[in-house]
Amino acid sequence: MHLCNKLRSFNRIGRMRIQKARELTAEHRNRLDDQTLEQQNLLYELSHINKEIARCEEFKSKDQKLELVSLEDFYANAPPELTDSKITENDPHRLHLFQLDWELMQREKLHDDCKGLQTEISDLKKQIVRRRKRLRSLRPKLKQVVKSTDPVRRYIESQFDDTNNFSQSINNPLIAKLPDPLYVLYSLVLAYQQCDGRHITCQIDSKEDSSTGNTTSSDTNSDGTYLNGDPQYQPLLRQHPLHVKVTLLLSPDHTGELIFSYLTQLNIVTVQGKLSGLKAQQSQTLTSTLLHNLLDDNDNGQSSPNPATDFLFQQQGKSAPIFSDAIGGYPYHWIQQLCKCQMVPLQRQELVTDCSEIIKRLTQRMRARITLDRILINLEKNEMPLLAEGNETTSILNSSLRRSINNLPTLRSWREISFDDSNKYEYIQTLINENLIDRVTTSIYECKFQSLSQDDNNKIILYAHIFIPANYPQARSIILLKLLLSINGNKTIERTRTNSENIKILERSLMSDIVYLPMTSIGSSLIDPSQHFTLLAQQIWRLSIGFPLLIDAESDLTCTSRRRQTLLSRLVD
Repeated sequence: MHLCNKLRSFNRIGRMRIQKARELTAEHRNRLDDQTLEQQNLLYELSHINKEIARCEEFKSKDQKLELVSLEDFYANAPPELTDSKITENDPHRLHLFQLDWELMQREKLHDDCKGLQTEISDLKKQIVRRRKRLRSLRPKLKQVVKSTDPVRRYIESQFDDTNNFSQSINNPLIAKLPDPLYVLYSLVLAYQQCDGRHITCQIDSKEDSSTGNTTSSDTNSDGTYLNGDPQYQPLLRQHPLHVKVTLLLSPDHTGELIFSYLTQLNIVTVQGKLSGLKAQQSQTLTSTLLHNLLDDNDNGQSSPNPATDFLFQQQGKSAPIFSDAIGGYPYHWIQQLCKCQMVPLQRQELVTDCSEIIKRLTQRMRARITLDRILINLEKNEMPLLAEGNETTSILNSSLRRSINNLPTLRSWREISFDDSNKYEYIQTLINENLIDRVTTSIYECKFQSLSQDDNNKIILYAHIFIPANYPQARSIILLKLLLSINGNKTIERTRTNSENIKILERSLMSDIVYLPMTSIGSSLIDPSQHFTLLAQQIWRLSIGFPLLIDAESDLTCTSRRRQTLLSRLVD
């Protein structure tokens, strides 16, 4: 029994141990589950934090896409409270915030300006609508006035022989399709033609029907875009299908043509000028620069007068083109004012905008080119140019120069040279550095004279470099001289304005007033406008007659200063 009780005691103790072991195992299992769950939570939280970090690193703020102004412009234009170097020098974040504040201020200002311009545009549109209504109301009244003046015109025998042509011009169905600038131009020229323009005609042509000018139907497509120019400029240089053609009858052999086109995207009017009947070699002075500097010395038509042009090209990542005949013509400032294009800067408002004055200037410019063509023809033949028609050349020269006509030197050559060829001469560099010569628009010629009084061993040659500006004869030709003295056929001495005061005096005399003053019967002197066109011929004559005097002053080494002054004073006489 004792053993049995002991066995039962051991059995009970074993069961109690098993129960405690199970409880301890369950406790450790629960603790393991809690730690495993806590580990999973920490891993999930870690992955979430890593995702948030990656999202923050990949986040791009909208201010990073803005094209902020450069730091130089920011420090130059921003207010002092934003450009304090003590704050922004060592804190890039604060500097960026200040730049954003400055950008916001500028954009708010531009937004206000844009609202003001939109308000002004709306007011102008209302004004245009109001004026159009008034013009429509005036049409019946004008018809009544024209009808009522028919007996008066027949009575005074007014010059209305081309009434049918005038009515056809007014009733032309293409007028309604013209853009506003070309309509204004067509109306002004047509009115001038009827009042005082017998030598001028005006018509409307389409690109398909036009066969004149520098562009043909193969150069443009159906919407007027040039194909022979740079393709990157085609979308913005699209022309209106209609253009206005103005023809000037200058003489039986010479005709001037002006073709006005409208660029719809740039809102500017361009012109292509052509002068037919020229016989000399087609230099840029006679052709491409025909209308340069017509009213303004700085208006060469190579850049657009519309300030929005640069912005439109920059939007497409391109630079604004240099206008020429190859891409549709030249947008001169006077054309924009004549066509009432409202984008001309204020400093250009003083230009002449009267149609009659502009046509008068155009006629004078083309007639000056015709006279220059006649002068160049003689010079290309190595002949002295004529100062007037017939045999009146020698009578125009004054008496002090006429005595030297029989001893004139020989004109050996006359040729046109490029700007690079003239740039190699040292004495021409001064004019180029002072911007007195335009590389693009100035025509450069080289003239060679040889003295007749010298033998073969002692040749004296005079080279004259003549720079004809685009606005000739409003601006006179500049002439630079180079004298070559040959001694015994071995040594050659070169004289230019850099080492000879005599050549300076001769060059100065060529720029002085040399317009012929004809004497009338009552003794009063009146300037003949046609003589102003022969400035180049008069300069060549003065140069030829002054050449022997220059030789006397340069070759006489024993010549005193008083005698030299006497000799050279005859050049300025």
